[in-house]
Amino acid sequence: MHKSFPWLYTLFFICFSIFCLTATPVYTNTHLHYAFRSDTIITDTIIRPFENLIQDTIPIDTIPLDTLPSAPDTAEPERPARRVTHPPIREKEKIDTLPATMVPWYTEEQLQNPFALRPQYADTTLLNHHHYDFATQEGLLFAQKGNIGHVHRRLYFSPDLSPGLKLNEYKLYGGYLFRHEDLRFYRPKHVFSELFYVIGDDREQLFSGKHNQKLHENLHMGFQYKIVNSPGAFTRIGARNSSFYFSGDYLSTNQRYQALASVIVNRVRNHESGGLEDHQAFELDDRSTFVNLERAESTFRDFSVNLRHFYQTGFYIASDTGDQTRFINLGRINHDFSYKRTAFLYNDNNPLYPHYDFPRIDSVITIDSTAIHRVENLISWSNFPLTSGRGTFPFNFKLYLKHSSYTIEQPDFIPEGADTLNEDNERIYYATKNSYNEWVQGIELQSDQRRFLSFGGHASITLGGYHDEDIHAGGFLNIGGAESRYNLSNRLTYALTEAPFFYNKLSVNNIRWENDFDKIQIINLSSRLTTPFITLEGNYYLLDRMVYLNEEALPVQNTTELGYFTLGAFSDLQFGWLGLRNHVVLQQGSSENFENYPSLVSYHSIYAHFGLSDRAMINKVGFDFYYNTGYNAMAWSPVARAFHLQNDHLMQDKFLVDVFWNAKVSNARLFLKYQNLLGLIPDIRHHYDIPFYPIPQSMFKFGVSWMFFN
Repeated sequence: MHKSFPWLYTLFFICFSIFCLTATPVYTNTHLHYAFRSDTIITDTIIRPFENLIQDTIPIDTIPLDTLPSAPDTAEPERPARRVTHPPIREKEKIDTLPATMVPWYTEEQLQNPFALRPQYADTTLLNHHHYDFATQEGLLFAQKGNIGHVHRRLYFSPDLSPGLKLNEYKLYGGYLFRHEDLRFYRPKHVFSELFYVIGDDREQLFSGKHNQKLHENLHMGFQYKIVNSPGAFTRIGARNSSFYFSGDYLSTNQRYQALASVIVNRVRNHESGGLEDHQAFELDDRSTFVNLERAESTFRDFSVNLRHFYQTGFYIASDTGDQTRFINLGRINHDFSYKRTAFLYNDNNPLYPHYDFPRIDSVITIDSTAIHRVENLISWSNFPLTSGRGTFPFNFKLYLKHSSYTIEQPDFIPEGADTLNEDNERIYYATKNSYNEWVQGIELQSDQRRFLSFGGHASITLGGYHDEDIHAGGFLNIGGAESRYNLSNRLTYALTEAPFFYNKLSVNNIRWENDFDKIQIINLSSRLTTPFITLEGNYYLLDRMVYLNEEALPVQNTTELGYFTLGAFSDLQFGWLGLRNHVVLQQGSSENFENYPSLVSYHSIYAHFGLSDRAMINKVGFDFYYNTGYNAMAWSPVARAFHLQNDHLMQDKFLVDVFWNAKVSNARLFLKYQNLLGLIPDIRHHYDIPFYPIPQSMFKFGVSWMFFN
């Protein structure tokens, strides 16, 4: 056993002893910050619109897992009354007719949170219905390649400060992929289903179908299947993606055991053009769409099996009067299991040597195949629920130990004198393998977030494997409780970690490197102010030894310390029938030797909502505006599977306008959208979010969603 284990065990027994000696539950609301999650307005306001986080009435029986386990053959212990409050936001649509309150849903984090977080509900509003692209689930402020289904890049600086192996697939493909941590575990009274279909110019199609059902009083299941099929408006920009998940949610009758399980399959298939060969010729005649890569294609495959389950330990004893029982809490034991297989494939059977700048490892092989196998197990103990005997512990804490085992296979040179064909006369592919075993020890702590002043913190260290001696820590301080109209949240996060694996070791047919970079160090100080009218957030990052891809698409490490500042603002205002939404991010870095971002990026929406035919049809009509300042936009390298610097072309300011109409009739919602309205202006210049993948001038979209509640 590792030499650092004793401190974890010692801390465990000290905390456990204090808990048993001190042992009225505490509750909070979902609009408060999760204690160990980076939920900033820069990233989350568009992901989960404020009006989707509340309902006018919250049934008490829908609040999950904050009660003591039921005592067999006896009455459940009396619980304090719960006061449900609403976040300080604008009122929900008065004319919303769909029964959203029938379909609560929870994330895994909510279901295992020590406080009584309220559920969220199926989105039946019209506000974001026309944002049909699955990528918008990660926000609206991103750069894209001119077609849905492709990689995209956030236009604001937001590093991932969590521990563990990072492949950046979720950062690149965003909402096109399912992952267990983001799944919605619906708990309908009976059945809830939804079909969603979109068609657009250039044969664009998008489909999503989901079904959720209550199989038993304590058992729910659900699945969702979504497809993107879009050839694109220009040469070699097609996308065919598909994703599927199946989930199960079980809670025992006595509430001592719960299991959350899922099976996930993700597939992404993109044409890779390498961008326009001559963008100046294209701007003179947009029929001149010659590209750098004529037959290249990238594929991403992902399969995972996940199980999260816990058991509540403890026992009941008779009270002094004998007519009631008291629960003696011994804490909750969690076990998380995950198996995941990920593959990146790149195929180019007509390679252009000048484009890649590297000689090919094998002139015959045209397919690169990188595979990653991961198995993870996590065991944790927490003092959940906080009630034991006749008292309540003042804060919740959790101790955990996580083991990760993963193997990474990449293409390799054919050994001298080795066979190139097997017995069946098939090509033999040689690969290099890197295997790692990592142990993560950690602790989490948080106080009652309902109080005017609340706090929390976390710390972990990784031992062994690629991330040996990585350290992650952080804390938060919240001022203003759940009933306050004004809240101030302050957070400090520290990470000392290895560079992403493929920045250190990459071996594919067209490009390869092997580096030994020093550990990256990131310190983030953030503050967020929430008011009834506007939400403000500021972030300061102190970055040391950052790794990025230079102009040659090769990884380099910045040996100097640099600072990065972001300031975000979000408002969602209603003036009678007129609505106005604004989301603005200002950012500035202290060095040019790092990734580029625009200094200002914003989204604005102005819309009117009204009813027709005695409100049988609800309508929203409006305009969306997207703007960011010009900058040296990052270029895309399909071989390295990453964005890299380019300083040859300064991209012009982006200003795009969409016009939309959303409507709702009974259980159906539909939208009409004309995208990039300014493209109708004669001789207007093409815009490039990513050089040089042009954004289509104007495109028509139509979509319909139908919900079933029977």
